[in-house]
Amino acid sequence: MSFFKKTIFWVMVLAVIAGVFIVFTKEEEKIEKKREESAKLFLFEPDDVTDISFKKGDKIIECKNDGKGWYILKPIKADADKEVFERFFKFVVKAKIDAVLFENQPKERLSEFGLDKPYLEVSFKLKNDKKTKSIFFGDRGPTQNVAFAIISDDSRVFRLHADIRAEADKDVYDLRDKTILPFEPTKAKGVAIIRGDKKIVMEQPAEGKWHLTEPFEGIVNITKLMEILYKVKNSKAQAFIEEDPKDLKKYGLDKPIIKLNVWSGDANPPQVLLIGDKSKNPRGIYAKRESIANVFLLEEEFIDVFPEDAKKMVEKQ
Repeated sequence: MSFFKKTIFWVMVLAVIAGVFIVFTKEEEKIEKKREESAKLFLFEPDDVTDISFKKGDKIIECKNDGKGWYILKPIKADADKEVFERFFKFVVKAKIDAVLFENQPKERLSEFGLDKPYLEVSFKLKNDKKTKSIFFGDRGPTQNVAFAIISDDSRVFRLHADIRAEADKDVYDLRDKTILPFEPTKAKGVAIIRGDKKIVMEQPAEGKWHLTEPFEGIVNITKLMEILYKVKNSKAQAFIEEDPKDLKKYGLDKPIIKLNVWSGDANPPQVLLIGDKSKNPRGIYAKRESIANVFLLEEEFIDVFPEDAKKMVEKQ
């Protein structure tokens, strides 16, 4: 066999081997994809969900995505906690099945798993599907590390990791936005701390140093200012006391102990936080945003960050 013919022969052999390898790889990919799909609890994605309802006993919470974000529709109307919903989608909607206990639900045995009268029902409405998808959670397993569930239009009984049930088990407080004042400290251009007739007013006329303008002039201690602003930004409402109060006096919010104004630009109205009296039970301090009706509770120590003396806000000479 000539050198040329040998070369052609080996090229053909290699091509056949390569072809077999490609076919084998593609088949492996198909098998792996099918395995991954079969392990999914749900076949839809978080972006497909437009409505969610949580039902536990006679309590129902309804939530909706209007395209701009999630909010609670019932039993109250309130913005949703973005981080809580992100965790919910990550751990529940994208959950994996731990095991299939039964391919067909044994009606006589559902009570063993708490599925004859489910502890929690979570339902989803999807963009391109008129039919609601629901998951029903039963009991935790004896080890507390697993939970049991069934899904509408699915005959199987699933064993899941207990964390999936825990992430789905939310009340109104868990789901709602607990931000006390929506602003970004680094974008603030003006801050006023008002206690009765005493004011501490600070402004940033240009990028750089902050200036104290009331009750006297000086250069602001930026570390102290950022401590205050980040304390406000990162603090969360500990409880929601009343959604539409008719009398703010009982909370000390008709004449707040502290009024905090934060400006983020000349064209924007300030974000205003009102801080009132202390609460003994539950312990905390009453507060509200000036622009929103509801009264919420903050931790008692929250007000410790606010100085009474403007001298504490200026740079030492």
